[in-house]
Amino acid sequence: MKRLIAGLTVLRSPEPEQLLSLMATAGVCAEELEPWADYGHSPRDSYGRQLVWHGGHVEVMVMTWLPGDFSAIHDHGLAQWGAVQCFGQAEHYSYRLRRLHLCDEQALPYGPGQVRAVSPALIHQMGNAGEQSFLSLHVYGCREPRTAVTASARVFDPDEGCIQFTSGGVFFALPESDIERRQYGLTADLAIRKRQAQLKAWRLQQMLALAA
Repeated sequence: MKRLIAGLTVLRSPEPEQLLSLMATAGVCAEELEPWADYGHSPRDSYGRQLVWHGGHVEVMVMTWLPGDFSAIHDHGLAQWGAVQCFGQAEHYSYRLRRLHLCDEQALPYGPGQVRAVSPALIHQMGNAGEQSFLSLHVYGCREPRTAVTASARVFDPDEGCIQFTSGGVFFALPESDIERRQYGLTADLAIRKRQAQLKAWRLQQMLALAA
């Protein structure tokens, strides 16, 4: 982890290949991420989310994925570059937004240890459909220092028909306190609506069980 952070301190606008090379040569392993694991995260959260390091223009985070954990469909706000390294078998989908209509683009599952670049245009969703928990390492950066590199991320909620803006976790069923504003008029392909409704219903069921 120290090698990765040292390399990130000097990057301002890296090419994807440069960032992927840094993450590969840094040699971070899943065991190094355990101090930031959150296996007991609240069912109100769609996954565990812990900040490892904030370098002004870059953030390093560790996400914890319990069986059934899924992010909402989202982008990465103000981040201009980034990468994700997954230490488990994750489902992963990318999407396209045409005006205010969300379309399926591609299923791109992660294999253990796999690294992928994050572009400003990326709209995606990842999660754990398996039976074993795992961790993932996330790097998000921008050219200028910011308090929150991924501030004003968009969460796409086809069920509500809107885009929610948040500077926190990109969770299903965000509390009102975490929603900065909404943009209405979002539509989506039928397959997307069905999948998101199932995932959102499961998350709400977990929240109700917690409150009982």
